[in-house]
Amino acid sequence: MLRVGIVAGEPSGDLLAAGLIKEIKVLYPDAQFEGIAGPLMMAEGCRALWPLEKLSVFGLFEVLKHLPELLSIRKNLFNHFIQNPPDIFIGVDAPDFNLALERRLFQANIPTVHYVSPTVWAWRPGRIKKLIGSLSALLCIFPFEEEYFRNTPVPARFIGHPLADEVVADDNLKSSKKQFGFSVDETVIALLPGSRMGELSRHAELFLSAAALFSEKNPSVRFIATFATEKTAQYFEQLLSSIDNPPAVEIVDSSTTAVLAASDIALVASGTVSLEVMLMRKPMVVAYRFAPATYWVLNRFSLFKAAFFSMPNLIAGKKIIPELLQDEVTKERLVTELQHWKDDQAAVTDLIAEYDRLIPTLRKDASKQAAKVVIGVVNRSTASS
Repeated sequence: MLRVGIVAGEPSGDLLAAGLIKEIKVLYPDAQFEGIAGPLMMAEGCRALWPLEKLSVFGLFEVLKHLPELLSIRKNLFNHFIQNPPDIFIGVDAPDFNLALERRLFQANIPTVHYVSPTVWAWRPGRIKKLIGSLSALLCIFPFEEEYFRNTPVPARFIGHPLADEVVADDNLKSSKKQFGFSVDETVIALLPGSRMGELSRHAELFLSAAALFSEKNPSVRFIATFATEKTAQYFEQLLSSIDNPPAVEIVDSSTTAVLAASDIALVASGTVSLEVMLMRKPMVVAYRFAPATYWVLNRFSLFKAAFFSMPNLIAGKKIIPELLQDEVTKERLVTELQHWKDDQAAVTDLIAEYDRLIPTLRKDASKQAAKVVIGVVNRSTASS
């Protein structure tokens, strides 16, 4: 019987891990999984030793507050897996938690796989040292990552991006707009200021101010927004109600994919959602503001190394969509970039053509490819025992 230890640290990791568990079970129906799990992983039969929420802490200073508990969980998890060795351990993203755990387990002769490359190509490149001698395999979800590691001892494999396998553009804009009560002639802009409260507190007011200013210049424009939780939706609603002459924003309880299908343009906080916008073939403006203390540390120590921070630009290797960072994120700049996409249809056509070139490079049936790598590691370990 195959025994798998697995740890995910946030909802996106829960989704990736659940897809991987499902594909491993196709090959090993009796496989058992345990570790730190979210609801999707548990639905696939993973036993949660701790809930995923314990690791869902973000930002340099936010993590410090929870550090003693995180260290205690990691120590106890290591002891559990040493006393009950799995055939393989899989860390799904959450590198600050998983990499140290993977190194210790690997040194204890437990095969390890890390799913989602740490962004050493973007910031804190010194972390590559933590990958060397810690992993049996590193599963990369962007094609440029495998190339980045090619001349290093890191055993990296590009498997495709799971989201690209799931999200397929719906070209029936008229029907999608009708679903939310919009006219096909109305310009609809999706507002997606972040999934977590910290992000929302830094972006939502700016996004709404930009929407109000854009509405003054374009009276017939409509806006649509959706949120991951009731708490974040309520926060946004309260902000909207506090604005004089608020923009026309429909706050809906629907998937991001459905909202994007009904939109002409998207204004988003940087993150995986920008990849989803690309997969839905929509023009976008990407913005991001860090907590001031976090941004100071990044700047002071030159920790950010990548030429871009938004996923579409990183995948393209060039600037194809506007991305605004920290003090660049003003309502005036946001409006200027949104207006460009509304007015310049030729630019939109060129952007969609660029998307259509990039999207096939990401569609590789990622969960199935990941499962094959995992089983290959297990088989090599068994053969060498």
